[in-house]
Amino acid sequence: MSRSRTPLFFVVLALAAALGAAVLAACGDAGGDPGGGATASPSSSSDPVVLLVDGRPVRRSAVDAVRAEFRLGGTADTEALAEKEVVRRELVRREAERLSVVADPKAVESRRSAMVDQLGGEQGLVSALERVPMTDAQLRSGLTDGVLREALQEVRYEDVTVSGAAAREYYDAHRTAFRQTASAHLWSIQVAAERIAESALGRLREGRPWDEVARQFSTDPEAKAAGGDMGVVSLSSLPTPLRKAVEATRDGQVTKPVQGPGGWYLLKTAERTSGGVSPFSEVRQQITQELTRRKRFAALESWLDATRAKASVTRP
Repeated sequence: MSRSRTPLFFVVLALAAALGAAVLAACGDAGGDPGGGATASPSSSSDPVVLLVDGRPVRRSAVDAVRAEFRLGGTADTEALAEKEVVRRELVRREAERLSVVADPKAVESRRSAMVDQLGGEQGLVSALERVPMTDAQLRSGLTDGVLREALQEVRYEDVTVSGAAAREYYDAHRTAFRQTASAHLWSIQVAAERIAESALGRLREGRPWDEVARQFSTDPEAKAAGGDMGVVSLSSLPTPLRKAVEATRDGQVTKPVQGPGGWYLLKTAERTSGGVSPFSEVRQQITQELTRRKRFAALESWLDATRAKASVTRP
């Protein structure tokens, strides 16, 4: 049984906020100031200055970290592309300093957590970083730059917005991206035999709490630990006998014992949602926010292009 998923449109946004930020807005060494910031000469350190952006140093570790991020995202990791990116990040930092914009540490941790979820857990992230290779400190530094970049665009372009009409136009052109499958909050007690299921059902009818009965009877370790609470699941992900039992029972009622994969089940649901395309009224705010973010991103990129053209970028 799998938990229900949000519409494809918002899954893509969540992924972009985590993995995309790491690839497109990461930088840095473990110290969190990968652009350098110090005035050390190129020959005085094992991490030499490789570029000067309007006199501000960019170190070798910054370029190497960006190349690692590109590999993490499966894109080309050439020296030239990495240098171009670290210059843009240096310009972002400089403008953020001027406007007193800072990266929110909680947002950084949220993006790292999103990456952990997308990669199947902490070990999945560790393995991905080892393949690149990249340290966790470098990843956090890169995510910090990504958060800073978005914070800057929100401040510089706070007057840039998207109209409701534009949001509606987007919705009409991408309706399939907002399709939801039928789902419900599900509680489950799985046992080995029908007679045991009947015994558990008897306890429930006596008024014993569901979580107590689930912990006493359930053979499913996950359900047992959670007191039988499986969270919100997609009804289409349930094995056919279980899905039919749920569909034949109203919310709040307990099904009769039903045989399914691995044993016999008692099921209870709440908060059912029907399938179909989410109405515009439910997703209008999210669409408007995302399209506004894209528009502000484009404005910041245009500003970066113009600023880069005027900046002095030299090698020491």
